[in-house]
Parts: sequence; C-alpha cells; structure tokens
Amino acid sequence: MSEEELRRDYEIGEEIGRGRFGVVHRCASRATGALYAVKSVDRSRLADDLDRGLAELEPKLARLAAAGNPGVVQVHAVYEDDAWTHMVMDLCTGPDLLDWVRLRHGAPVPEPEAAAVAAQLADALALCHRRGVAHRDVKPDNVLLDAIGGGDGPVRARLADFGSAAWVGGGESARGLVGTPHYVAPEVIAGGEYGEKADVWSAGVVLYVLLTGGAFPFSGETASDVFAAVLRGSLRFPPRLFSGVSPMAKDLLRRMICRDVSRRFSAEQVLKHPWILSGGGARDEVVEPT
Repeated sequence: MSEEELRRDYEIGEEIGRGRFGVVHRCASRATGALYAVKSVDRSRLADDLDRGLAELEPKLARLAAAGNPGVVQVHAVYEDDAWTHMVMDLCTGPDLLDWVRLRHGAPVPEPEAAAVAAQLADALALCHRRGVAHRDVKPDNVLLDAIGGGDGPVRARLADFGSAAWVGGGESARGLVGTPHYVAPEVIAGGEYGEKADVWSAGVVLYVLLTGGAFPFSGETASDVFAAVLRGSLRFPPRLFSGVSPMAKDLLRRMICRDVSRRFSAEQVLKHPWILSGGGARDEVVEPT
C-alpha cells in the first residue's frame, strides 16, 4: 500500500497546509534526515469527474513541470494506490506570496522586488509552457518563497500546486472553469478552449497585487460578480494606487492583463520586457531568476 511505503521511507510530521484536494504534512527522510513536504490526496472522496481527473493528472504534470525547472517546487517521490496519492516535495522555508504581501499591511512592493518575483514566476511558467503544461491556478497562495542566504538575501519564488494543471502540448487545448476568481482569465470564464496564456493573465494579476499592496484589477462581492467584472472590464490604474508606479511597469501589466489572447504576452515575452530586464527600473545589477 502506498501509505505503508511512504511511512517506511519517511517520518510524517505535523500538518502545514490544507487545500481543496489534499492535506500537506512536514516529513523527514528516514535514510538521510532531509526535510520535505508531503501532499496527500484521497481520490476516493472526489465525486466530481473533473476533480478526479485533475487529481490523477497532478503527479505526472507536476513532475514534468518541475524537472530541471528551478522556479517550480520539486517532486522527489510519488506513492499511489487505488485511492490515495502522496507526493513528496521540497519544503519551502518562507511564507507564500500572499502572506508576504499581507505582512506589508497594504504597502506596495517596491518595483525592484516585484520585478524579481515577476521574472522568476515568468521564467518558471515559460519552461512549463514549453513542456506543454498549463498551471491554471497561478495566484500568490501558490507561489512559495525561500529566503536565499539564510534570510538576509533576496527571496526566491517557486510555483507550487499543480492540482489544477492541464496538458496543452502537441496542439491540445484546455477546457473547463478552473482557477481562482480574481486571477482567472476571461477566456476561461467564457467557456470553450484556451491555452497556456491564461497563466500569463493570472501572473499579471499577481503583479498588479504586488505593485498595489493587495488590490485587484477586477473585484466583486461574489465569485459571479468577479467573473462578470473580468468579462466586461478594462484594465484601469486608479491614481490612488498607481501614483508611484512607473509607466514601464504599467505597460507590462497592460500586455499581461490583455483581453485579446492573440495580443497578450507569452511568458517568454514577459521575460524580454524592458521593465523586467532593468530589474524594475533599479540602477543596480539586474536580479536574475534563480
């Protein structure tokens, strides 16, 4: 049984997270003592065909996305049986991006720091997309942070949780309303087929949140209200939120949060934008994705 094998190889510790599909525990390798996180999903409790399909795909797509991709949380082992999936992954030492923003109490993230995170996220997505994997739930909660150099250095952002991922390689397209309301792209809400550029829209919303200290480009009281705002709205930059934001940063936001998918940037194009290349306008050396 998968759980017996998991417990043979790893000592399972305290719960450190919980999502719609599964629960995450800290764990330690019995062979080396190295610390990891293990995500456990009880597929037998998933009644919805879409959810069950996503849970079955997650280990394969997560491994495909992560292999040799430093911007994605690495998968070290997978244990499966008829009901359960257990994935042993990197244990990230820092907060997630949502907590990082909240700790600022509404203060915007300075452009050099925001550009560094945006570059690392775009770099991670670019490699995922080249391999045919669309994440479909890019949001601050799913971007985990590690402090480089023991906490005093810059942060390293890594994309996590491929529980909503889809295969879009070989000319395939994704279908289905998957994602989180404030971050989901309009073509996903509209129905029909869509591709990996839905992730770029979501990453653009993440960047908007960073630069404003927590505001969303499209809001509403309910999920339906948010979806309606995304479908009908055009991107705006309220002066009270954007008075200190550079024109170059706003230009990149327009190209990421672009309703016309054919004109929307790819993740590769985001990496080549002048604001990213200049490190958010910093005069110091450009912060490279790690």
